[in-house]
Formats: sequence, structure tokens, C-alpha cells
Amino acid sequence: MKKLAIFCLLGLAVLVFPQPTKSVTMSIVTVTAYSYSGGRPPHGITASGRKVKEGMVAVSRDLERSLKLDFGDRVLLHGLGVFEVQDRMAAGQRKKVDLFMQSDSKARRFGVKRHIVLVKLA
Repeated sequence: MKKLAIFCLLGLAVLVFPQPTKSVTMSIVTVTAYSYSGGRPPHGITASGRKVKEGMVAVSRDLERSLKLDFGDRVLLHGLGVFEVQDRMAAGQRKKVDLFMQSDSKARRFGVKRHIVLVKLA
């Protein structure tokens, strides 16, 4: 709860508001990897309309809503690095993030990482 302080100085009321603090929004997620070596057209185009490249992630729609993520936002995946949100996953996926990787074999080798903390960066 924010507290408001009122000081009376020579008959004048002075309002003092607390300084805003930086908030961190985060969630525990499952991380997988994907690539576009085929699949259905358009090949390599993200939901944001950009050409996919390494460093981009797709997020599940529940995370997009709960963390108030927009295309272009940066997120930190603990132990993996900072990534740019440019894609979204199919409906029905929950608490999941997909990293883009250039090749199918690289994506398969990545496997599934569980309980990684996703943090939205300001």
C-alpha cells in the first residue's frame, strides 16, 4: 500500500509522494525450440510480420496477456539470455516459450527446458 506523507511547514501543507519502484513481471515457463525448414507458408514470417531470426521467441498467449507482452518487447530467460518477442504460439499452449533456431537439428538438440524464469525487461 502506498503511503502519503503530509508535512505542515509554516502553515503550508507539503505533499510527499513515495518514489515509484521498478516492477518486475515474471513467470515460470517451459522452453522449447523451433525452426522453419519447411512447414506451411509463409515460411519464416512471424506473427508480427517480421522475418524470423535467432534471438526471437514465440510466447504462449496466456503469457502474452499475463505479462502484458507486445511484439518487440525483450524478455530474459534465466540461464539462456535476452530475447525479443516477435511471434506467438498456437492457441492452447500454456506457460510456454519457443526459441527460434536456424536448423531442425539444433532445435531438437535443445530439447525441453523446464522451470526457466521468464522476466519482461523494461
